[in-house]
Amino acid sequence: MTLIIGARCQDGIILAADRRRMSKYERGPSTTKLFALSCGVAIAGAGDDAVLNEARVFIDRRIEELQTQTPIAALFDVVEAAAIVVNELVGFYKGSLEEPFGYVVSGLENLTNGKAQLYTIFGAGISDVPWVCLGSGSSYARPLVDLVLAPGNLYTNEAVKIIPTIFTLVSNVQTTVGDGIDICALVDGQGMGAIGHEKEVSLERLRSAVLSSTNAGPHKEA
Repeated sequence: MTLIIGARCQDGIILAADRRRMSKYERGPSTTKLFALSCGVAIAGAGDDAVLNEARVFIDRRIEELQTQTPIAALFDVVEAAAIVVNELVGFYKGSLEEPFGYVVSGLENLTNGKAQLYTIFGAGISDVPWVCLGSGSSYARPLVDLVLAPGNLYTNEAVKIIPTIFTLVSNVQTTVGDGIDICALVDGQGMGAIGHEKEVSLERLRSAVLSSTNAGPHKEA
């Protein structure tokens, strides 16, 4: 019961997740769905909260084990390791989860340098994507992300300011999304910044802007 949004910007990747936890449509305490792995890669999960946290622990542990054997130098190696864990848990919990779970992974292509990239891990598939919406709120968010973020012409610092409005709009129509937003930016050549937390925002300024735009054009007499 989640909304994860990730998108390519001009200078990197923006990744965000809500904090609402639902169980059989009853709200529980807020939970964290966006994390930084020990290798400096961001990972955000949608689905059953307990399984997502179990997967995160196993993924981080597997990354640490791999690092002791052969130092990981590429983001795709992290994605592959994460996919193995997710696929194992999908098989183990098959038929017993309230909703499917999956992850969005983002980091620099060479971990410490290069361009930021975005991957999805869902079921048995891995995809390199320019933008993604994942979770129960994705059907509501997708048109907004497609309109505002998908073109990729914003900078990460601009996208950070827009994300809370998108999450607020979705939370107004999808009660399984909400309780604030965790956001991080992964900038090309620099890596992952700190994970910040934003509250949902007032939509009054957006409403005023929409009304102003409809009144800005010429009026024709009937």
